[in-house]
Amino acid sequence: MVHLTPEQLTVVRQYAALLDTIEEGFQYVIESFANYERTQGDVVLADIFTAFGQIDTTNERSLAHFFADDIALLNELQRFSSVVEEAWKLDGKLHDPNAKQQIVEKHVAPAFEAWKVSVMQHLRPYVEQ
Repeated sequence: MVHLTPEQLTVVRQYAALLDTIEEGFQYVIESFANYERTQGDVVLADIFTAFGQIDTTNERSLAHFFADDIALLNELQRFSSVVEEAWKLDGKLHDPNAKQQIVEKHVAPAFEAWKVSVMQHLRPYVEQ
């Protein structure tokens, strides 16, 4: 296990919290497709995409340096690009509610969830310190 400074541990914990928040955001967005009282689905989806940018930046600028010797974790961080590729399927379809629902429910959210589970297997020991 890599020895992290207290500041690095804080970054890892905040990163894990962001992943949990994104997961909750996807739950809200998916519920908003059927529950019209959930009126902020598009806003939350936009926030998720903003968070994807933060994940990408943190992967490159922080985590890749903290865990430079952990090839398995580095590979998981690189796999985040597959989540982003799924999100690009929404390009030009955000105004089509049916297409948006299908892409979010069948592609983007499952891809994110699978990636999150994998990356957290590597980060959990640090988060729980």
